[in-house]
Amino acid sequence: MSLPAILHVTSLFGGGVDRHLRDVIAGVARPQLVWHAGEAGEAIEEPAAKRFFPLAAGTFADSRDRLAAYLASHPVGLVHLHALGDAPRERAAWAATELGVPFVVTLHDVLFLDPAAFERADPLAGDAPWLAKVAPVLRSAARVVAPSAWLALLARERIPGLEVEVIPNGVPVRVREPIAPREAFTEAKPGRVVALLGAIGPHKGSDLVDDLARHLALHGIALVVLGYLDRQLFPGWRSPGSLFVHGAFREGDAPGLLLGYGASLVLFPNAVPDSFSYALSDAWAAGVPVLAAPVGAIAARIREHGGGWLLADRFDATSLAKEVAALVGGDRDAERARVQSSLDASPAARVPAVDDMTRSLDALYARYGIEPAATGGPDARALEALVATNLDGNLFRTELVRLCDEMAQALAALEATKARASAFETEARGWIAKLESDVAAVQAELRAANEARDSLAREADALRLSQEALDRLPSPVRRLLLKLAFDARR
Repeated sequence: MSLPAILHVTSLFGGGVDRHLRDVIAGVARPQLVWHAGEAGEAIEEPAAKRFFPLAAGTFADSRDRLAAYLASHPVGLVHLHALGDAPRERAAWAATELGVPFVVTLHDVLFLDPAAFERADPLAGDAPWLAKVAPVLRSAARVVAPSAWLALLARERIPGLEVEVIPNGVPVRVREPIAPREAFTEAKPGRVVALLGAIGPHKGSDLVDDLARHLALHGIALVVLGYLDRQLFPGWRSPGSLFVHGAFREGDAPGLLLGYGASLVLFPNAVPDSFSYALSDAWAAGVPVLAAPVGAIAARIREHGGGWLLADRFDATSLAKEVAALVGGDRDAERARVQSSLDASPAARVPAVDDMTRSLDALYARYGIEPAATGGPDARALEALVATNLDGNLFRTELVRLCDEMAQALAALEATKARASAFETEARGWIAKLESDVAAVQAELRAANEARDSLAREADALRLSQEALDRLPSPVRRLLLKLAFDARR
């Protein structure tokens, strides 16, 4: 008897959620489908067959009978919702009801409180109308899962009576092998390095980065972004010698890059509390201690397992740089070294393994998934009439906008580099002209000094000859001549 399929419903371009989802697909031995749903477009993915079906606009509104036939033909026995935006939430609820199967929900971040939480001054304040829509969905789920005890507690507090199971996000166990840094960094490698990990936007402290790098440079410390900034996506020195951006890297390469760049510390100056943090797991997997904001799952994991330090409730670039300088080469460097050594102990408790995560989720699927009625084998033809004919339209518009933004940044950086090069050339030509003028003046002075020296040498020779002639005269004559010369000067 084959296992029922799991239908994952998520948003488009999910970042960390997508990393989690790929690990689940790879580690859970069940048939699985993924419904990527967003306001701009949507697609259904068959991971095992490596096929995508981008759906035409209006499919969900106009052709639900064909969607239901397609899902039933696989057959789907459980729906797993990974995002609580309007589109994913609506599709997951419809699929579960239409197929007569349960659904479970994973809370991946604080957006269940407010879809704009990342932009709020207080990201945990919550939005009452939004919670009024989300709370009934979570309460009706067969199970709600969170990746950390901190996020589970937050959900229980904001939605009274909600039960939340904790299944930590796991990472693959890898041998620590350094990955060589970019050549531009190696050519001007600084003495000490601290790192930021991931896509660093305002919610992860990008507003502090430039000022922080300037402060750290005074202590001989360079800041390396393993990933990219919202203000620089391309690799290279943002500030020569003090701030380097590595750029995007392959999933799972973060520990090796931390070792390759020689990071002594990883920073998490997050403005929005994290719900678990793959980046923290990557840092600890590389054996590198961390310094983090005092709120959220990162802070909770540090309090439980050690492996780092927490900042004050309020911090800025100056206070953060002071803490970093003390820990990296300063009066607390020995303390940092001791904590770094301790990271080799009990790694399994500190960094959950991906196999443990997938086993827990497989058990969850076994507990709540049902055997749907047989409807024949999977048949992709149910979707063929619904597939979008214009693949560069709605579905990929967001990605195209992102790529255009990246190109615009790259072109702007190129123009800025050209302007700096032109300014440097103009300045250099001015200095060269001044240097040539100064050299000419020095050469003229040197020639004059040589001429004066030669004249003095000639006069000295004449005086020496006169002295020799005087010395050969008889003594009475010499005394008479000397007296006459003396009297002539009076």
